[in-house]
Amino acid sequence: MEPFRVLEHTADVGFEAFGSTREEVFANAARALMNIIVDLDSVDPATDVPVQAEGSGPSDLLVNWLSEVLYLFDADGWVFCSFEVRSLTDRSISAVARGEKFDRARHQVNLLVKAVTYHQLALEKTADGWRAQVYVDI
Repeated sequence: MEPFRVLEHTADVGFEAFGSTREEVFANAARALMNIIVDLDSVDPATDVPVQAEGSGPSDLLVNWLSEVLYLFDADGWVFCSFEVRSLTDRSISAVARGEKFDRARHQVNLLVKAVTYHQLALEKTADGWRAQVYVDI
């Protein structure tokens, strides 16, 4: 099973993330988001950064989780290549993101993501595990 797949849309970019568990699909969704922004292979997992988010339910939590990852890039200059979900409920997530500060000499920006949206948002259990579909404004 592939960890994620990029989906094309006219004004947005979307992706599907997959995982055998809900924790894995949340981690792979964050990887997919970062992959839209920067090449994951160029990121050194040198620093562990704690990331937490809350939501009113699983889908809202997914959007808030990805928005927090995006905020860490936009506001603090972090790029991440891997994520480890330590705790996940229907309304909260606690994880560690591994990466480094953005370096123009080593990291080429693919697309600047403005926001994570609720447009065509999906988070569902499948026969193989879990699937998330997310679109972001660019």
